[in-house]
Amino acid sequence: MEIAQSGVLHETGSMGSEFRSWRFRPQEIPTLAEKVDWNALGRRVFIDPVTGIIAMMNPSPTHEGYADGVGDLVKALGRVAKRPTVSLRSTRWRGPGAPRNTGAEPDACFYFGEKALGWREAAVAGHGAADAFVDTMAPDLVVEVERSHSDGDKPGFYREVGVAEMWRIDVDSIDEGLAVEFLDLQAEDGPRPMDGSAQLPLCTRAFVLEGLALAWQSVNLDDLDELVRRAMETDKTCEP
Repeated sequence: MEIAQSGVLHETGSMGSEFRSWRFRPQEIPTLAEKVDWNALGRRVFIDPVTGIIAMMNPSPTHEGYADGVGDLVKALGRVAKRPTVSLRSTRWRGPGAPRNTGAEPDACFYFGEKALGWREAAVAGHGAADAFVDTMAPDLVVEVERSHSDGDKPGFYREVGVAEMWRIDVDSIDEGLAVEFLDLQAEDGPRPMDGSAQLPLCTRAFVLEGLALAWQSVNLDDLDELVRRAMETDKTCEP
């Protein structure tokens, strides 16, 4: 199938990643998702059958470094607090009944607590059981690193999938440092911005920025564990 190039948006993100997106009529999405191997054209593919958006990116090394850093930080929180945590990185998620091959691939995503234990039990039973678990159980947290114009529809998409919380991490255009945004996707009037993470209460903006800087600079995961221990000792009323 030949895809018309009219209306394609091509942009370079603040971290150097390359983004492309198209908007089609929603009724065309099932055929396009089935007939075109979008993952062969780019990574972190987003195919939304409701809005008709198809977007993809080719991530830069800086982008991938921060995506890895988020994973290291969240796993350190789980490790130190002894809270079950499962990272499923860029697993594709789609809503119930959505057409095959549609959905979104975040830069990082996580199960916590009972969901994490449930996924591990399913994984022990085999790949089929693990895939079936993912098909029916949305992640507790998704993270997107480096925004593009097509990302404006993602919070609503993840809300419909059933995700509880979303983080956005990008370069702040004002001071050229990193910016962190926390969204409560399931708020009654949501998605709604929050001052910090509800899923991981230690994760204020300052803590996440410090953790990402440490993950970026250090190859020793013990440094992240120590950061979490210090934060837990400072705020004993706050469980990660």
